[in-house]
Amino acid sequence: MKQTPPCYAASLALLSALLVPAVARAWGSDGHSIVAEIAQRRLAPITRAEIERLLGPGHSLAAESAWGDEVRSDRPQTFKWHFVDIPLAERAYDGARDCGATAKGDCIVQALARVRRALRRGGEGERREALRWAVHLVADLHQPMHAIGEAKGGNDIGVQVSVGGLRCPDCKPMPASQNLHAVWDASLIAATTRSWGEYVRRLEAGWLATAEARRASGGTVVEWVNETHEVARHVWAWTPADHVIGDDYYREALPVLDRQLGRAGVRLAAFLDDAFRSRR
Repeated sequence: MKQTPPCYAASLALLSALLVPAVARAWGSDGHSIVAEIAQRRLAPITRAEIERLLGPGHSLAAESAWGDEVRSDRPQTFKWHFVDIPLAERAYDGARDCGATAKGDCIVQALARVRRALRRGGEGERREALRWAVHLVADLHQPMHAIGEAKGGNDIGVQVSVGGLRCPDCKPMPASQNLHAVWDASLIAATTRSWGEYVRRLEAGWLATAEARRASGGTVVEWVNETHEVARHVWAWTPADHVIGDDYYREALPVLDRQLGRAGVRLAAFLDDAFRSRR
């Protein structure tokens, strides 16, 4: 039986990953799993104990990380909890402008404030749900396209993606139709490693081992949002005029992607530690 050449097989696998539609306005499942696993490795003992009490012994946060997207169709009032539409021309979050109450919810900043209160003072069931929201939303907050309002966070900007990436640097994948938001949700991650666990190992040996990573846990949710918005402003400017996302774009974007996923994981651990430590 004739075997498929390894590079061709890798190219087909990558193309398949790129063609899978990303959930609108959310890291793909791999991105959420990466962030959750990074956080779980950094939790304080008291936080680990509380999580085991709420979810069960040995339960993986990665297994809960996509829950916020899974319930969206049943809870339309949570739609806007996953992002904040800060205008491209603005430099910082303004609650009155960016987080007003609507039938689809307000924004990720207020959602995380409610989550923190529930983790500290809620009943058992409320705290369990708040934990799931925290795992999901702290990750979403660090996806650059979740902190910019133009073109629905890039969902309305069509692009052609043809990236071999680290997975297959010698491949020339067929272009796949995507949108700019989905590129940051899933396509760049898919072009980097074959599994989310492999991506975590790569970050542990890379960005997470840096001095910058050791300083990343500080700050408030609003400060994190402003930081992500500034990243988004830079990323937005990289969009090629011909809307073709190739390996040049990938090489420029990869350090940003690594840093945002790493920051999200480190900060999720800090967010949970603070909430459980402050419970009263």
